[in-house]
Amino acid sequence: MSDLDRRSFLEGSVAAAATGLGVAAAAAPSETVNVAVLGCGRGSGLARFFARLKESQVVAICDIDNSRGAALCRQIEQISGRRPEHVVDYRRLLERNDVDALAVATPDHWHAPVTINACLAGKDVYVEKPASHNVREGRLAVQAARKYKRIVQHGTNLRAAPHYRKAWKMLADGVIGKVMMVKAINNQRRGRLPHRKDEPVPTGVDYDLWMGPAPKRPFNRNRFHTGWHWLWDYGTGDLGNDGVHQVDLGRWALNLGAPKAVSCSGAKLGWKGDAHEVPDAMVVTWEYEDLLYVFEQRDFTPYRMPAHQNDNDNIFYGDAGYMMVDRDGYRVFHQRGKPGPSFHKKWTDDGGHYQNFITCVKNRRQEDLNADILEGHYSAMLCHLGNIAYRTGKRLEFDARTETFTNDKAANDLLGREYRKGYELPKV
Repeated sequence: MSDLDRRSFLEGSVAAAATGLGVAAAAAPSETVNVAVLGCGRGSGLARFFARLKESQVVAICDIDNSRGAALCRQIEQISGRRPEHVVDYRRLLERNDVDALAVATPDHWHAPVTINACLAGKDVYVEKPASHNVREGRLAVQAARKYKRIVQHGTNLRAAPHYRKAWKMLADGVIGKVMMVKAINNQRRGRLPHRKDEPVPTGVDYDLWMGPAPKRPFNRNRFHTGWHWLWDYGTGDLGNDGVHQVDLGRWALNLGAPKAVSCSGAKLGWKGDAHEVPDAMVVTWEYEDLLYVFEQRDFTPYRMPAHQNDNDNIFYGDAGYMMVDRDGYRVFHQRGKPGPSFHKKWTDDGGHYQNFITCVKNRRQEDLNADILEGHYSAMLCHLGNIAYRTGKRLEFDARTETFTNDKAANDLLGREYRKGYELPKV
């Protein structure tokens, strides 16, 4: 499809939704929610979950790589007995009345554009984390969801683990006194990204559509499956990739919105000299009125941390003790390390977060979502602000009302991006 054809198709799809031709798709599903899954990386797991839930079925798999799309269609057929259709261009899904919701597991730079266009077309959305590639398009996704009354769930699926709400209740009740500092920790063992030469686009891959709103560049394996996470044009580094889970939990616990200021120290230590554009070590500090929120990232770490039950967790520091929380439980410690309440049970993703989305699609209760798009926007925003502070090397003051920096106009350019011709964001 040429760029002109792409633009014409997109304009037609959005116009159809706006003029009421998408009314059938916008109607609340009855017994079964028809889901189209976009992307065959993380999307393969989402497709399996939605195929197994009683109230949903996977009717389409969308991927720009024919081999991956066809393979996942066969796998879902084995699970559900129904073979989804493989679709290359997600915009074909926007005009289909048999698609109620899109599950978006594309690279990060497509998350918000797909979400926004899906809302305009009357579709509900499950969008993987982070909710956006930049702050401005994240806010536009929230506006689109609200204006078109769409159910949009963010992929921070740890919110489905039941012990978190118990832990947050204890914090609110003062189990460690007044909380004045939070630390989110993200430890991984990420491999190096070798420098690779550009090469021809593989057969069966729509690489132009894969790049989408990002600048047009030659095909390179580092810009494709998996490697894109570590390049600024497409990904958000491990802060937005996996760290967003811990960022989301600390923010959720204390109902934090936008910070007053952000600063960051970061470096490529284990990745020195390779093709990563993002850092493997970061310390981000978000400043709130009477609270500091700190994020620590070590992507060269092959070991568990002393005293931690999980490599990735959150620590809440109060004036009467501290609480350590991870996906498997929580522990409270008081003065001189005296133990307080604790809980530990291995948590596995049983599909509760995805069932929550399907339930809300059917009952249209946005307020019952585990992670509404506004929550996703704030958690993704903190990640974007941390990355911008790293890239500028400055402490940046932030206005929550306008979602802009007040002490560095140049940094505001990194709050959005220039969208490639033919892939511009629609007006909401």
